[in-house]
Amino acid sequence: MIPSDKRFTLLKWLTRNTHFSRRKSFDAIVSGQVKINGVVTRDTGVTIHPANDNITINGKLLRKSPPALIYILLNKPKGVVTSIHDPEGRTTVIDLIKKIKTPVFPVGRLDIMTEGILLLTNDGTLANTLLHPRFSVPRTYHAKVKGKVFPEVFEHLRRGTIKLDGRPIRPIEIETLKSLKKNSWLKVTIREGRNREVRRMLGKLNLPVLNLIRVGFGPLNCNGLKPGQWRQLTETEVRRLQEINRFKKGKFGNG
Repeated sequence: MIPSDKRFTLLKWLTRNTHFSRRKSFDAIVSGQVKINGVVTRDTGVTIHPANDNITINGKLLRKSPPALIYILLNKPKGVVTSIHDPEGRTTVIDLIKKIKTPVFPVGRLDIMTEGILLLTNDGTLANTLLHPRFSVPRTYHAKVKGKVFPEVFEHLRRGTIKLDGRPIRPIEIETLKSLKKNSWLKVTIREGRNREVRRMLGKLNLPVLNLIRVGFGPLNCNGLKPGQWRQLTETEVRRLQEINRFKKGKFGNG
C-alpha cells in the first residue's frame, strides 16, 4: 500500500494503472468513463488519494498501488500491429511481450509494414515528452526506395518545402547509404511524428518505399535485437530519456 497522504492527478494515476496511453486516459476521463468513489468526474487534473479513494474505469476498480515504472525496447517485425488490441485479430506488439505482466503502451506507432525500434512503457509523463513536437526527438530510418536517387532531390526535404496534410514538414536529414542497380537505400532522420511521414514524403518525390526500418529513436537503438526480440532499458538509457526535457530543442543526439 502507498502512504495515505500521497497524492496524484487523476490523469497521471490512470496512465500508470492501465494499458491506456496519456491521450487515451485523457479521453476516458473527459468522456465520463471514470468515477471517483462512485461519482463521475471529467476533470483530468483533479487530485486523488489512491490509498483512500476508489477509482473505477468502466466499472473496473483500479489497484491501490501503481506498478513500478517499466521501459521495454522492442525490435518490431513486419506484420505486427502497433496497438494494444486489434479488432481484426492480428498480432500486436503487446502479444510479443506477454511475459511482461505490467500494463504498458507503445510510445507512438510504426505502421504494420515498418519494422524496427519501438519503446513501450507505463510512464505517461515520459511518453508525452518523447512525442511532443516541442522536443523534436529524432527518429532515424533506413529506407529502401525504388529507383536511383539524385542528390538535388534531397534539397526539398532538407529545406522543408514538402507539405503533408497542408503543412510543411520540418527540415530533415537525409543521405544515400547504398545505390543498387534498381533501388537505393537512404538514411532519413525526422524530428516530428506525423502519420506514415517517411513513406508519404518520399512518395511525393516519386520514391516509393519498398522497405522501412526505424533504427533510432532519441538516444536509443535496437542493436543486438533481432526482429521480434525485446529487452528492458538499462538505468543509463532511462536517465538519458528523462534528460530530454531538460535540454533545449535539438540539443541531444539521435543515438
